Amino acid sequence: MSVATQIPVKSPVALIGVFLAVIRERFSESHNLPWVYTPGDAERSDNSITIEAGTNPLTEERNKRPAIYVVRNAVAYKQATIGDKQMVQKKSGGVVYYATAETSFTFIAESDSEGEAAQIADVVLSTLMMGSDIIEHAFRFRKLGPFALSAAMRPVHEEPVAQIHISMGLTFDVRWATIPISPMLNEIVVKSTNSTYNSSEEYFSEIYQKSFRHRN
Repeated sequence: MSVATQIPVKSPVALIGVFLAVIRERFSESHNLPWVYTPGDAERSDNSITIEAGTNPLTEERNKRPAIYVVRNAVAYKQATIGDKQMVQKKSGGVVYYATAETSFTFIAESDSEGEAAQIADVVLSTLMMGSDIIEHAFRFRKLGPFALSAAMRPVHEEPVAQIHISMGLTFDVRWATIPISPMLNEIVVKSTNSTYNSSEEYFSEIYQKSFRHRN
């Protein structure tokens, strides 16, 4: 099986959306699983499952079970390299840069019972691991994996709930140009130079100080 259209996704925030979309689609009604993904604003049924980002600030969404939470961990960018001469834009002088980024994801399968959490975790793991080649191609990822499945755990700081964590590595390429940032930096230089402050150091120090005053 192959995907006809590739959708390159590189933003760390958008990456969370990619895997939310993949897992939500796997738990859609058309796949005949014991659970059906139900959006937060929809009426829940006995077989509803919540699938949200682990950073979702809505407390009511974090208190629904069964559930799957998608967490993106730290992103590390390896040293960037300048693209070949064909990627240098002659009119603007802009240069295209490349870097390889590495991150990992944690998918938390959560339920009131360890048995159900284990079943949900198995679906998530098999979807990601067995479909890794297709996902890599569809979103132009360099590598999906390795994968790991934790034992069941019960966080002591929460009400009785069983969790199983699926961890997944992700390596992807990032490409950007110097062009979009240059006009912005020029504007900053102009504003600093034309300001009433005696030096650029005073100008930027005042910006920092104002950020605190605006919070009061």
